[in-house]
Amino acid sequence: MAEANLGPLALKRWPHRRGDPLLPFDAADRYLLKQLDEHRRGPATLVLNDQCGALWLTAAASGPAWSAGDDWLCWRAAVANAEDNGRAAPGDAWLWPWQAPPRAPDQVLLRLPKAVSLLEAQLAWLADGLPAGTPVWLAGMDKHLPAQLVPLLEHWLGNGRAGLGWKKARLFTAEAPGAALREAPEPARVAVPERGWTLQAGPGVFGRRHLDIGARFLLDHLPTGVSGEVADLGCGNGVLGLSLAADNPAARVTFCDVSFLAVESARANVADHDRQPERHHFHLGNGLEGIDKQFDLILLNPPFHRGHAVDDRVARGLFRQAARRLAPGGELRVVANQPLGYQRPLGKLFPRVDTVARNAKFVIFRCIKGSP
Repeated sequence: MAEANLGPLALKRWPHRRGDPLLPFDAADRYLLKQLDEHRRGPATLVLNDQCGALWLTAAASGPAWSAGDDWLCWRAAVANAEDNGRAAPGDAWLWPWQAPPRAPDQVLLRLPKAVSLLEAQLAWLADGLPAGTPVWLAGMDKHLPAQLVPLLEHWLGNGRAGLGWKKARLFTAEAPGAALREAPEPARVAVPERGWTLQAGPGVFGRRHLDIGARFLLDHLPTGVSGEVADLGCGNGVLGLSLAADNPAARVTFCDVSFLAVESARANVADHDRQPERHHFHLGNGLEGIDKQFDLILLNPPFHRGHAVDDRVARGLFRQAARRLAPGGELRVVANQPLGYQRPLGKLFPRVDTVARNAKFVIFRCIKGSP
């Protein structure tokens, strides 16, 4: 597994994977910490979108620090790295969207998130909650910077400046206006015309403007006659599990995602569109880990990115989780891009793997777990 030192800290990504090529921090994190070291306004720091605790743990060594984020894996990495380095676990220092810190910070370190929609929502939140003049320092790697970032800062904070590049990273600076300049962005609306639904999706939630084409293909090939426990694994806005539940009233769906805002989006959509919302459950975490039940059916439209990096090991890890958590005779139904070649790893985990449907881009597999 990749481990790297940042000053006195020895950091790892989470979950720990042998041969993981991704490091727990990069030059954007180093640039933010350099800015904090040279221009700190006071002891208290608010951190947004920390990957593995590098920003939060470093800031917390010099004063109160809070880490705010949407990704459960980032929270878990911060916990693990705090324990490994003999530091206090985040506890109340971790903030899910949109929890306010217990006191106003003296400065904000914001690592640019992958989704511009999440960045806009975070900037609106900061504008509304920070005292006027609080410095907001943002950084990201050059190859991942969104277009027109300075105008975006000016739109939400009323000001913004681009700094110099450093080790293929770039820093941006702004100051909080002291009051919201605009209404916070509304959740996106996603039409599901075949159901007559309009689903909501929070900022940064996958497929928030349009249904993912893989998910749409799987929607046309959901099983019927389903009863018992079902998991919508990597649920996003919940469209797969919600659609299956609509046609299978005896099914109980657990909506699972690593994103807090995805789980909350699915929860809201179930409340709006399911006739028996109380039968369903919601799980924020690393796939199915931490769920103490077996499933009769698992639906999966797996990711093949981890952050900005293409990484099919995320999907393969979810396949292994599904194989462990299915009841004997249970089914994993998964949609995948054909070039990814998932039939082979699935065949190693399941005694039976059938092709349900195929089109020019995607294939749907039906994987059956054998008897114990």
